[in-house]
Amino acid sequence: MSEILECLSASLRQPGATPRYLLIADALEQAIRQHQLPEGAFLPTERQMAEKLGLSRVTISKAMAELERKRLITRQQGQGTRVAQAFRYSLNDSGGFTEQVLRSGGSVANQWLLRRRESAPAAIASLLRLPVGADIAKLRRLRLMDGTPAALETTYIPLAYLPEPERLEHSLYQWWERHGVEIGRKTFRLASCAADQDCAALLHVQAGTPLLRIRQTSLNTAEQVLEFSEVLCRSDLYEFEAQL
Repeated sequence: MSEILECLSASLRQPGATPRYLLIADALEQAIRQHQLPEGAFLPTERQMAEKLGLSRVTISKAMAELERKRLITRQQGQGTRVAQAFRYSLNDSGGFTEQVLRSGGSVANQWLLRRRESAPAAIASLLRLPVGADIAKLRRLRLMDGTPAALETTYIPLAYLPEPERLEHSLYQWWERHGVEIGRKTFRLASCAADQDCAALLHVQAGTPLLRIRQTSLNTAEQVLEFSEVLCRSDLYEFEAQL
C-alpha cells in the first residue's frame, strides 16, 4: 500500500484549483480502473491516509464517498474499505438478472418506466415472428443493483406469454416459471454504444459514456419466440461470462 500512498501524495502536487478530495478520488479511481488495485483489495484506513498525506479526515472521507458513489469501493463498519467487485453476469445461466444478482449477494430492484400492451410495429413483429400489428407486451425499466442504476432494459413479448404486463412487479423469468413457460435457448448480439442524453440521465453517467448493448432473443423448447430485449449496460458495473 505504500505505492498507493505515494501515488496519492504525487496527485496532490498537481497544479490547479481542483479540490483535494477530488484529486485523491481521481487518483484512486485510475488505480482501480487500471487494475493497480485489484478487486477486493483493502485500502489504507482514512486515518492512515490523512496522516500520510497531511490532510484532514473530512477530506479523505469526502474522497471515499465519491468513490463509493461510483461503486468503485465498498465500506463496511469494522471491516474497512475495499475495492468493489464487479457483478459477473453469465450468458449461459438460465437465471435472469434478478436471480444472478441475488445469488451474488447483492440487492436488486426495478424502476418501471413502461408496462403496457401495444400493437407490434413491423420491425418488432418480425423479430417476434408475429403479424404486423399483433398485440404484444412492452416493458421498459431500469435495473438497479444495490440501489444504483445498472442497466436500461426494453423488452417485447408476445401477449400470450405475458397477458397482463401492467401487473408484472419483479422478475419476468420467475413469473414464467410460476406459469409453466420454459426457456429453451437464448441468442445474444453484443455491441458497444455511447450513452445519449436521455439514457445517461437514467443511468447516472455522462452523455457519451461507453455502454454495452445486448440484444437478446429467448425461445421456448418449441422454438417459439418468448421475448426480444435490448439492454444497455453500464460497463463499469458488469463483467460478462460465456462458455462455449
